[in-house]
Amino acid sequence: MQLVRVYGASVLDFHVYKHFIRPMLFTIDAERVHLVAEQALRIPMVWQVIGAQSKIGDGRLRIKLPGLSLPSPVGIAAGFDKNCINLPSLLELGFGFATGGTVTLSERPGNSKPRMMRVPERKALINSLGFPNHGLHRVSRRIKYMGDNRNRIFVSISGTIEDEIVHCYQELSPRVAGIEINISSPNTAGLRVFHDPARLRRLIESIRINISHNGLLLVKLPPWTTEKNARKLALALAETAVSAGADGVVVANTIPIEDSRLAAGKGGMSGAPLLENTVRMTAEISALLGKKAVVIACGGVSSAEDVWRLIASGATATQLYTALVYEGPGLAGAINRSLLKMMEEAGVDRIRDISGPPPIR
Repeated sequence: MQLVRVYGASVLDFHVYKHFIRPMLFTIDAERVHLVAEQALRIPMVWQVIGAQSKIGDGRLRIKLPGLSLPSPVGIAAGFDKNCINLPSLLELGFGFATGGTVTLSERPGNSKPRMMRVPERKALINSLGFPNHGLHRVSRRIKYMGDNRNRIFVSISGTIEDEIVHCYQELSPRVAGIEINISSPNTAGLRVFHDPARLRRLIESIRINISHNGLLLVKLPPWTTEKNARKLALALAETAVSAGADGVVVANTIPIEDSRLAAGKGGMSGAPLLENTVRMTAEISALLGKKAVVIACGGVSSAEDVWRLIASGATATQLYTALVYEGPGLAGAINRSLLKMMEEAGVDRIRDISGPPPIR
């Protein structure tokens, strides 16, 4: 059985997916393929086979967050499983944690189609999905029955007024390990109200005053773009979020981009082009907030070298999404295994001790 697990995982992860499955999938509309992937993830035995060699149980990969311990610094970002249906299967693939959503108070259809496309030559995606999701109460009931997996599950929530977000937090926070408040999606009208530091402070303080602390509270920041004062704004929002009571931030959301192929005419880019910006933002925001704040780096992560660079820059953990589309279901396990080899080469015993550039391989 072990031989089957090893053979099945290695072949499916690296050869079959990249050379056979991916080319076939890429002939189909990107959003339709995503729906196919969601259906496939409902077959847990397959993903247990792939994840068998993920090294998720190796103590050297474990990271500590306030009130929380996770078996790997590699997480799946919000957006992949918007309705929190397949989070346990994603954890089986070797992710240390999985973020579902974004979830809103009421069910939403999202923006008009077409609203998602690949950019293969850049290993990127562009989307203008908005927040299509089943709504708070359906998602909450679903998470309720995920058992022990819930201690590695985060949920992204959002809304355009404080009461919507507070309501979502109040219902979901007792059921998951952490909540990520999305104030930065470029595809949803109205979120920029929380780019006012005073408004963001009122939101976080309202949560902390009215609701007993349950799990981690993070705020997902907008990226630094060429827009005037974007860097200054992101730093101000990060400092405000933590001083108001959040445990940390996620750095950062997709980069706004105009594209006439989308029905909305604009969307957000994710994937490889974001990495260098993510490294820079992570370093500056980590230096600003200090070691007590959690900084989760998100944007362009696709390899163990990327994870190493981001942790060395001050990140507590990392998230990825787009790379999974291009590299296949074995990516998290491959990063875990490569990260351990790099740590051995550098003489590093714990993730938190990573520093400097990654070892040359």
